[in-house]
Amino acid sequence: MRFKHSLLVLAIAGALSACGGSSDSSTPDSNTGGDDTGGDNTGSTTTVVTEGVITGFGSVYVNGQRYGSDNAAIAVGNSPAADEAQLRVGMVVTVAASASDNGEDPEAEQITYEESLQGPVAFIDREAEQIEVLGQTVIYDDLTEFEATDLTTLTVGDFVEISGYVNENGNFYATLVELEDDETEVKLKGNVANLDTDAQTFTLGELTINYSTAEFADMTMEDLADGLFVKVEGETFDSETMTLTADEVENKEQSDIDENTDEVTIAGIVKNYDAEAGTFTVNQYNFTLGESTEFEDGTVDTMANGIIVKVEAALDGEQLVAEEVEFKARDARSKVEGQVTDIDTETMTFVLNDTTFTVTSETQYDDESDIDERRFTFDNIEVNDWLKVVSRQDEEGNAVALKVKRINEEAREGEVKGRAADVTEDGMTVANVAVTFDDNTEFENDDGSLSLERFVALAGTQNAVIVEVEGEYIDGSLVATEVDVENVSGGDDNRPDNTGKAEFKGAIESIEGDLIFVNGKELRFTGDTEFELNDEDVDLQTFYNALEVGTVIEIEGVWVDETYIEVKEAEVENEEDDSEE
Repeated sequence: MRFKHSLLVLAIAGALSACGGSSDSSTPDSNTGGDDTGGDNTGSTTTVVTEGVITGFGSVYVNGQRYGSDNAAIAVGNSPAADEAQLRVGMVVTVAASASDNGEDPEAEQITYEESLQGPVAFIDREAEQIEVLGQTVIYDDLTEFEATDLTTLTVGDFVEISGYVNENGNFYATLVELEDDETEVKLKGNVANLDTDAQTFTLGELTINYSTAEFADMTMEDLADGLFVKVEGETFDSETMTLTADEVENKEQSDIDENTDEVTIAGIVKNYDAEAGTFTVNQYNFTLGESTEFEDGTVDTMANGIIVKVEAALDGEQLVAEEVEFKARDARSKVEGQVTDIDTETMTFVLNDTTFTVTSETQYDDESDIDERRFTFDNIEVNDWLKVVSRQDEEGNAVALKVKRINEEAREGEVKGRAADVTEDGMTVANVAVTFDDNTEFENDDGSLSLERFVALAGTQNAVIVEVEGEYIDGSLVATEVDVENVSGGDDNRPDNTGKAEFKGAIESIEGDLIFVNGKELRFTGDTEFELNDEDVDLQTFYNALEVGTVIEIEGVWVDETYIEVKEAEVENEEDDSEE
């Protein structure tokens, strides 16, 4: 881990040496295409440092910019001599590059990746779209990439690697969740809190770090202080006491950008925003708003802690002054899957389910089809391809594709999300997909189950009811098994946590008579609870007899009086019972 800062400096120095030094601060056109040859490099050059999510390959796309990577030194985790094949869509990377004013794409000199968090999954809350790892809350959404796992297969005890951003509350927003089969080393980043120099401990979120036998990188033990941003690694983790015995503690406070750096582009979550001073932090980089700072997809009044932005800045003395702040819209998304019927390379659009989707320089691409094209981008999309698309609607009402994934037809999941239209008791249309109801279709909102009649009435009284549908394709129609109504009241940030629906997977902490406790939550079964044990329907007694402390249970239910969860459905997969059969 000690190589990061030195490699970054060497990369910038190499860029300057290769290009004859930095002669001005002109900005290359980020939308201009190019190849990996680097052009003639005879014009003026700039040195660039960018940090953000990889959205595609060919070479490497970060923050909407294509960086030639053929000659880049690549560092991944603890390996300073990695190759591009080890990089993944969704990884947050730092790129040091050189750019010339001849219209070619910048050439990456160094690409560095470090995981944000690595450890075992302790709890999966599907209703809140969160998982817990090492006592840290990890938030995910439709744009999060899942590698070697997905939300249907991810389970408690899985060892995962998380890449993403740390928000103002110390929680992680995951851009990538990757299953790690052989890893045992625990890793995480965060701000030191509750430092106890006598006990030689501090905390990162809910995790206690024992640093008594740790080695220190880019710092000494005496440098530890509350608020310091560090990375901790270790192999001895006690899940009962939530204590990690650290093997290494590394100082991850960002050093000043090299004085020869002309451009800095950082994407991440705003923290420490001071509206009066015009200062804020993104990924440990400190920025100042200037009089000429421009804003895209928002105004200065949009600035707030917790929002995701992309900041383009220049060094003024020792201060990074924001030249442009772009607000990254992540709400009002829709999700759909279907077959491409038309492509327009001039307008950069494609048509799927009679909806025209526009792609941008920051659209995220992945190919999970049998073709498995690593360098899959808009240029590789063909008519009749099957795609999953996550999108948002811009101010003009256009569907802007945020994420495009190519799949095989048989890999369709029967999921669609968007505004419910033409709702009747027989069905509806969502994102131009015909959805049919039958006797088995279940309807839910934030407060629990809905009847079909109540759902139809709700759709008739609301201007825009957003639903997420799960179902099965039959004769060209999506037959819904579940319809989940979202944000029927526009959302309520002040709503207590222990209200509405509950849907999660976790290990049983204790059993007290008829009561089950999971992650501090009390579960109660009723005569109407449906039980499933090893994929078979069972009665309450059979199910209860299979439970013990440590058993992983998956439930759906509803909070009652903010006190306990009345379980509607409960499921346990017991491998021992499977083997006995």
